[in-house]
Amino acid sequence: MAEVVAARLRGAGVERVYGVPGLALDPLIRALEVPRSVPTRAGVPWFAQARGEESAALMACADAKLTGRLGCCLAPPGAGVLRLLGGLYDAAADRTPVLALVGGADGDLALRHLAEVSVFCEPVSRPEQLPDALRRAVRAALTERGVAGLVVPREVLTATAPDEPADDGALAPAPVRRPDERVLRRAADVLDEGRRPAVVVGNAGRAASAGAAGVAALLGAGVAVTALARDALPDDLPYQTGVAGPLGSAAAATLLRECDTLLLVGAEDLDPGMLRDRARCRAVVVEPEEAPRGMAVPDGFPADATVRVSGDPSTALEALIPLLRRTTDRAWRAHVEDLVRTWRAEGRTRAGRYFGTSVNPRSVVAELSERLPDRAVVVTDSGTALDWWTRHLRLRNGMRSLLSGHLGLPGAAVPYAVAAKFAAPERPVIALVGDGAFQGGGLNELITVRRHLGLLGELPPLVFCVLNNGDLNRLTWQRRAAARDPLLPLSAEVPAMPYADWARLAGLPAVRCDRPRHVASVWADVLTRPGPVLLEFVVDGEIPPDWAAATASAAVA
Repeated sequence: MAEVVAARLRGAGVERVYGVPGLALDPLIRALEVPRSVPTRAGVPWFAQARGEESAALMACADAKLTGRLGCCLAPPGAGVLRLLGGLYDAAADRTPVLALVGGADGDLALRHLAEVSVFCEPVSRPEQLPDALRRAVRAALTERGVAGLVVPREVLTATAPDEPADDGALAPAPVRRPDERVLRRAADVLDEGRRPAVVVGNAGRAASAGAAGVAALLGAGVAVTALARDALPDDLPYQTGVAGPLGSAAAATLLRECDTLLLVGAEDLDPGMLRDRARCRAVVVEPEEAPRGMAVPDGFPADATVRVSGDPSTALEALIPLLRRTTDRAWRAHVEDLVRTWRAEGRTRAGRYFGTSVNPRSVVAELSERLPDRAVVVTDSGTALDWWTRHLRLRNGMRSLLSGHLGLPGAAVPYAVAAKFAAPERPVIALVGDGAFQGGGLNELITVRRHLGLLGELPPLVFCVLNNGDLNRLTWQRRAAARDPLLPLSAEVPAMPYADWARLAGLPAVRCDRPRHVASVWADVLTRPGPVLLEFVVDGEIPPDWAAATASAAVA
C-alpha cells in the first residue's frame, strides 16, 4: 500500500514530500525516492527530510505556492502532528493546497487539531479504504484550496495492495464557466462610469494579471497588488503602486483612498481595513466560485453599487474587456503615475541615507533589487524584512515572491527558500530574513541545506540574507508607534549570534558585511556564485519603516 500511495501522489502532481521520519510512516518513506544527488525523476516523489515538522509543512506550503500544484508533507503521530500544525495553519490561512499524511490511528488526541485546520480530515483503518480516501483528500485540497489531512496507520501502509483498476490519481480539470452576460454588462457599466478607477489584483487573481493590466489600460486606472500577489504585475509598470496593505505602499494607500471605482480581481486576501469608509465608491468583485463569501466584500460599500462576477478570473476579464470603453481622459492615470514616481524617488532617497557606520537595511534590499538575476525567487519573512521587501524590492517579469501572508509566521523564510530551490532548482533564490526570525527556526534548516549540498552546490545561487540588528525590530517599532515616541529604546532584544560563523561551522559558505560602502559589491559578488551562501548584514535598528516614520511625523505635527 505504501508503494500505491507513492505512485498516486506522483500521479496527482506531487514531486516532493517534505517530512520527518517515524516508525509509523517509515514504509511510505521507503517507497519514496531519497535523493543523494539530483533527483532522478522516477515514478514516485522524492522525500526531503526537514529538521522539524513545522518546517516540513512550511516547505510543502511554499512548494505549492511556487508551482501551483499540490504540496505534501508527512509527520509521525502524537507530538509530530502538533508540531506540524504551525506550518499547516500557514497553508490554511493563505488558502494553499497541502496534503498532510499523518501516522497513527483514529483516537489520537492530536488529530482533533489536525481536523480543525483541514478542509478534509479522515482516518483510514483498512487497506481497501486508502485509495479512495487519498483520491478524495487530493480533490478536497485542490478544489477547496486548503489543507487535507489523512491519518494512515503503519499496518495499512505495510498491507498488500488490493486488486483494483490502476489510477494515476490525476484529477480531471474543472470546466471553466463563463460568467453571466447580464452581470458582465452591469460590471462594465460600473467601470465605464468611474472617473478615478483602481484595480487590485489578489492571490486568487494572479493568473488573470494580464487581463487586469488590459482593463487598467482601457480605463486609465491605477493598479495595486496584495502581498501574496506581489509578483502578479512587474514593478516597472509606471501605474503599479505596490502592495496594498496596512503596512504596505503609501502610493497604493492613496490610490485606494482617492479612487471612486474599484475592480477587485481575486483579491480575497486584501485586508478589509484598506477599504473602510467608501460609501461613495462603486466596486466590481471578480472572484473564483470557490472563494469564501465575504472575504472580498468591500466593507462600507453600498450594496447596490457592488457587482459580483463569479467564475474563473481570467475568463471573466477576457469576457469583460470587449464590453469596456477606452477612456480618453488620462488625468487620473497621470496623477497615479506621479504618485508612483514620488513614492519611488522618496524610497531611493531613504535607502541612500546612513547614520554612523551601520548599514542602512533599506540599502540592502535596494542594492539587491538593482542586481536581481532574471527569474529570481525572493522570499521574505515577517518583521522589518517584510517592510524593506515591500518598499524597496522591484520585481521584473518572470520573477516570483513568496511569504507567509495572513499568518505572518516568523521563521518561515528559510524553509520557504529551501523548498523553492528544490521545486525550481534552475532559479536563483534569495531569502530576506531578520535575525529574530532566523533564530526562530532558520538556523536549523541550514542543516538541511548542508545535507543536500551535493544537489545544490552547482545550481544558481541560494542566498540566505540575514539582517542582523540585535532586535525584534518590527515589534520595537510597533511599540514606538503605539507610544508615539520614536526615541523609545530597543525593546525586544535578540541574543547576539555570529551568523556567518555559524554557517561556516555547518559547512556552508558565508559572508559578513558591516560597512555601508560594501553593500553593493557584496551583492554583486554573492549573486554570481553558484550554490548556497549565508550573507549577514549588520544593520542599523534605528531606521524606521515607512509606517513608523509616518506615525512619528504625525505625532510631531
